[in-house]
Amino acid sequence: MLAFLGEFTKALQAKGVPLLAGTDSPVVPGMYPGYSIHDELRALVKAGLSPFDALSAATRTPGEFIAKTVPGAQGFGTVTQGLRADLVLVDKNPLTSLETLKSPLGVMKAGRWFSRAQLAALLEQNSSKYDEPAR
Repeated sequence: MLAFLGEFTKALQAKGVPLLAGTDSPVVPGMYPGYSIHDELRALVKAGLSPFDALSAATRTPGEFIAKTVPGAQGFGTVTQGLRADLVLVDKNPLTSLETLKSPLGVMKAGRWFSRAQLAALLEQNSSKYDEPAR
């Protein structure tokens, strides 16, 4: 089934179908926001997309898709005047290795800077939510 899904994904991309990444949902068991996206990006590349196309599916393409399909929606996903964009600062080119995204130097989210140390503290603070069994 996974092999078929990889081939199907590549065929969709080859025909120009916009692919959107984003399985990070806190309500789905096993999906920890900020982590499952790495698996998804890796799966897109394994399916035959370039690292650029995989990253676009998680950043630029969703913003373009929403802008085309949701009247009046605020633009996002690219660093462009008038659009909303969060930033991940890394020390290596993610187009060479997507693994560099797993250890950012910092993140700019909603105009607020989070250093590597602050990100680690947030992870520690929030990890307990996912360690406890569901009630």
